[in-house]
Amino acid sequence: MTKQKLVPLELLGITSDGKFSPVVLLKYEDRVLPIMIGMAEADAIHAGLTHRDLGRPMTHDLICNILAGLRGNVKSVVIYKLENDTFFAHLNIEQQNPNGDVEQVLRIDSRPSDGIAIACRVNCPIYAAQEVMDAASTDWSSLNPPDETDEPEDQEDSEEPSPEE
Repeated sequence: MTKQKLVPLELLGITSDGKFSPVVLLKYEDRVLPIMIGMAEADAIHAGLTHRDLGRPMTHDLICNILAGLRGNVKSVVIYKLENDTFFAHLNIEQQNPNGDVEQVLRIDSRPSDGIAIACRVNCPIYAAQEVMDAASTDWSSLNPPDETDEPEDQEDSEEPSPEE
C-alpha cells in the first residue's frame, strides 16, 4: 500500500442557499473542497465551531468524552477517498496508558462530517488526500468573487468637482 500525500485543510465554515443541503467548505492554498452534508451534521459542526453550550452533551461531545475517558486523543481527521460521489474519512487516535505513553494507534472509519464535528471540539487538524483535492476541489476565486472595492475607479468620475466647489 502506497502512502498518500496529505494536505492540511482550513475549515472555512458552512454555507447554504436554503434550497440545497448545506456544504462544508475546506480550503488548501487556493483550492476549496466543498462537501455536501445534512442539516443535523451542519448544526453539529457549527456548534463545535462556536463552542455553543447546549446544556447537555450532544453525540459528538459524547464521543469526545468517551475518548477522553479511555485516554484517547484524536490526532487528526483524514478525508482519504472519494468514490461514487461519496467522501470517506477516518480519525487517527492515539490511546495512552496511565503513564502517558502511547499504547496503541487507532484508525477509526468516519463520515467526513462527523470527523469535522469532532475535530472542531478537540482542535485537531483536518487533512485530505491530494487525490481527493485533485478530483473534487475547486478554485477559491470561483467561490469568492472580487469585492466591488477592488475594481479600479473610473477616471472621469474621480475628476468631477464636488457640489460644494
